Order: sequence, then C-alpha cells, then structure tokens
Amino acid sequence: MPETSLTLEIDGAAIDPARLDRVLTVQVEEATDRADAATVTALVEAGGDGEWTSLLDPLTEPRTQLVVEVARGSAVYRFDGLSTEAGWELDPDGRSQLTVKALDHTLELDAEEKVVAWPGTSDSGIAQAIFGDYGFAQQVEPTPAAPDPDVHVVIQRATDWGFLRSLAAKWGYAVYLESELGRTTGHFHPLDPLADPDGELLLGFGGQAGRVRVEAQLTAGQRVKAARIPPLSDAVEQGDATGDDEAQGARSLAAQATLLLSPADLEGEVEALAAATGLARRSAYGLRLAVEVDAAQAGVVRARRTLLVKGLGSALSGPYLVERVRHRIELTEHRMQIDLVRNAFGAGAGGLL
Repeated sequence: MPETSLTLEIDGAAIDPARLDRVLTVQVEEATDRADAATVTALVEAGGDGEWTSLLDPLTEPRTQLVVEVARGSAVYRFDGLSTEAGWELDPDGRSQLTVKALDHTLELDAEEKVVAWPGTSDSGIAQAIFGDYGFAQQVEPTPAAPDPDVHVVIQRATDWGFLRSLAAKWGYAVYLESELGRTTGHFHPLDPLADPDGELLLGFGGQAGRVRVEAQLTAGQRVKAARIPPLSDAVEQGDATGDDEAQGARSLAAQATLLLSPADLEGEVEALAAATGLARRSAYGLRLAVEVDAAQAGVVRARRTLLVKGLGSALSGPYLVERVRHRIELTEHRMQIDLVRNAFGAGAGGLL
C-alpha cells in the first residue's frame, strides 16, 4: 500500500515538500457532531539576529487559512480551515516548537449572533440560503413544507452555525462542511447507516488493531410519540416512531423506552411524524466502538460513512457508522483513532462476520 502523502497549504501557498521535515506532528479530525479541526506542530529555529522563526509563523495571524490534505492510495481527506490558537515552547538548549490549532469554516458561520426572520421558508430552504451566503456548494435534503407566514414565522436568534444545528436536530439530520478539490460543501441531510460500506475494518485476533473498546447503552433507544393540532385546523396530527427502520443488525437497540413530545417540542413548523422519526432514529445508536489502527493496514478512514467491522463475533461484527476519525501523522507513522456507532447487535446483510 502506498505511503501516506501529506500536503500543507498556509494562506493559499503550498509548503515545499522538502521543508515538511520541520513538521513534527499533524493531527486532523472529522466528526459527525462537531467542526473539523487540525493541530500542527513544527520546529522553531533561532537565528543569529535573535529571532525565532517557524514555517507556521503566518498562522499566528487570526483566521489564516490552513489546508491539510492526507492521502493514501485513492482515499483522501482534506481539511480546510482557519487558525484559532497558537502556542510556543522555546528552549535554547533543546528542540523548540510552535503548535497551531485551526477549525474548519464553521468558524465563520459561528462568528456573529443574529436576529433574522425567515417567513415562508422551509428549514432546508434556510440551510440553502445560509450556505449560499458564504459561497459554499450545497448538499441539502428537503424538509417538510414551510409554515404559513400568516400563522408562524421562523425567527433566528443565534449564529448561523448554531441555528443550522438546531434546525438539523429537529429532523435527525447531520449538518457539516466538507472540503474537496478546493471547494467547500455545506451538508444538511440525514446520514445513511445502511449505505454500502466504504471499506472493512478487521479487528479481533490477527486483525488491524490490538485492544478494542465497545460500550452499549442498552436502554437508551426511545420510541417517540407526538400529537399536535396544526394552526387553522381541527385535526390532530399524530406522530409515532420506533426508530428501528434503519437497524444495522438483527437485534435493534431502538424503542427501549417511550418519550412523549410536549407542545413546546413541536413548534409550528415541525411535522409530528417527521420530528418523532428523527429523534427515535438518533436515540437508537447505543453501541459505541473505539479503536486505534495504523493507516498502513486500514487506509484512510472517513467520518460520516459506514464501515464493515469483522472479527468481533456475531453480536458485535457488522456495519457501523463512523462518528469520528482523528489522524495523527508523524515522520515515521500515521495512526487513526476511530469512534464508530451502531444501532443494533448482530451481523448485517453480509451475514456472519
């Protein structure tokens, strides 16, 4: 398998590969429930004029663009973000270094709190409008129709990012940014736990990792019921969802308890069944697997996709949704810490694993 390829760009300029030996550590992380992040540590060198310099110096200007691209074979992860923190360790008698942290462009969406009225606009339409304001491409799945503006107007009292997260939570959607080929795309849609796996993760005896930690919340899954009377209607709208319709295995972890949504949980723009379904599905992810693997064996794993886990027996093997991946790249190795989630026990469609 080809070696890991690392590319760094600072403020639009690519770092000469011959200078990458001054980079001590690169960490990049993508996840379903938080902004992508990067941490880069590089040498600081003392000059004869008393200056201490590093190739990361431009990143000490707030919100300077940092691009980190990690590739191995055909798999590529690209982080595109802005610098947020810097720290120096200066030692005249040892190795001095500068560490810079960055967040993806959700930092821009989270920079200003606003009060905005969105009359007659669906939640998916709001997401498209906000992403468009920042020049992002969009991958947005439609939500139910917008409320009648004569009855209910959606009011944003938050940053754009905080508002998008609250809208996504109502439907069980994921909201995140993804960078590819120099273009940032805003995503607002549910993740598909039954999608074809991106690859396989061979664990257990003789597998790609040593210790594997699995935890299960056996009673966290909720059946969700809701009822409301829409404005200008005498009919009661019912919603009842168990959340087991996307089970990744034979024994679902959904519907272990029942939750009744109150009227305050179902504001005018929310359809009862759609809201209940999103909440019920999300609550069913009670199985969590954490593992650290070498990229030389597993390749570049991506968050928000599915992986087929093998080698853990019939109960724990099967398809998982990748919740978080943290890459740690040094001069001699590339390792990944991976968190995966699952909504069921038992082998998936592939049979006994």
